[in-house]
Amino acid sequence: MPIVWRLTRAEFAEQLDGEGARLFGGRWNSHGRRALYTSSPLSLSVLEAYVHIPPELRDVLPILQAVRISIPDDANTAHVSQEQLVALLESDDPLAACRAMGDSWLDRNTELVLQVPSMLVPEEMNLILNPAHPRMREVEITSSRAFRFDARLAVTKA
Repeated sequence: MPIVWRLTRAEFAEQLDGEGARLFGGRWNSHGRRALYTSSPLSLSVLEAYVHIPPELRDVLPILQAVRISIPDDANTAHVSQEQLVALLESDDPLAACRAMGDSWLDRNTELVLQVPSMLVPEEMNLILNPAHPRMREVEITSSRAFRFDARLAVTKA
């Protein structure tokens, strides 16, 4: 089974319902739409989590949970190519364009996974899972452990 990772606060580590994305929206889903953001490998999850920590809060980095998740080998997957991403980013409203594509994928509900290039490292992939897809019940958490950011990533205040 393919393995993906997510970094999250401990209280959400066992949840695969996409509630955070529903509450706040994301690059690939609008506010009010459930989606579960994951990355492969773990190091990409670290980068993705780090950039979402406001710079003024990087003096004391949070302890998160690294959640290892398995996806069925034969899960249907939609793909966003690097070329498609470039076109979306060149649109008048790049965030709205990405969200519209992701919302369309969620509406179709035919693929469990949407594979998208990372904005941080376009050669690596984020995999977004659709919690409403019937095969989501086959997605499993295989492990979870405390994750501490390396202290060198902390920003000391002058």
